[in-house]
Formats: sequence, structure tokens, C-alpha cells
Amino acid sequence: MKLQQLRFILAIAESGLNITQASEKLYTSQPGVSKQLRLLEDELGIQIFARNGKNLVGVTDEGRVILEKASAVMSQINQIKAFSNEMNPNRRPLTIQSFSVAA
Repeated sequence: MKLQQLRFILAIAESGLNITQASEKLYTSQPGVSKQLRLLEDELGIQIFARNGKNLVGVTDEGRVILEKASAVMSQINQIKAFSNEMNPNRRPLTIQSFSVAA
């Protein structure tokens, strides 16, 4: 499981289950987001989003739990970044690098 995958599933949920909108928000490709979603679901053995064909149509019960936990993880990461920035006021603010994943 990768931090980036958690960002991706949260962006999908925040974009109304629209992977294209999520990919635009994340500045990456739609196939890359779809692939990372599949990889995460395969690794966890849990379907996060309900599907109708290729379209995402909802969040599964298990997916709701995963999204809640992913949101909590991202909140903790933001707190770590804020703490680091407070402790180092003369340094450039800490950012967590993200990168595009090729499909």
C-alpha cells in the first residue's frame, strides 16, 4: 500500500466517483489512477468502490471504512508537515512529493 494510492482513492471519492476529474485534480493520468485503484483493491482484497461495468457507482461498506482510515492517515501526515514547518520557520515549508504513475 502506498500513500499515493490513499490520495487517489480520496480524490476519487471527493470527485463524485469520477476518475477523470480525480486524475485532473491530482495532475496525473486517468489510466494511472485506475491502475493504482485496482492495485490497492487487489492488495487489500477489498472492493472499495461499487461498479456498473467500468463506471464507479458507489462506495462499498468496506470502502467507507477504508476511506475513513485513509482520511485519518492524510490528516496525520498534514499534522506532521505542519509540525515540521513550525519547528523550522526559516526553512522552506515541507511538502510531501507526489508523482505521476504511468499506466
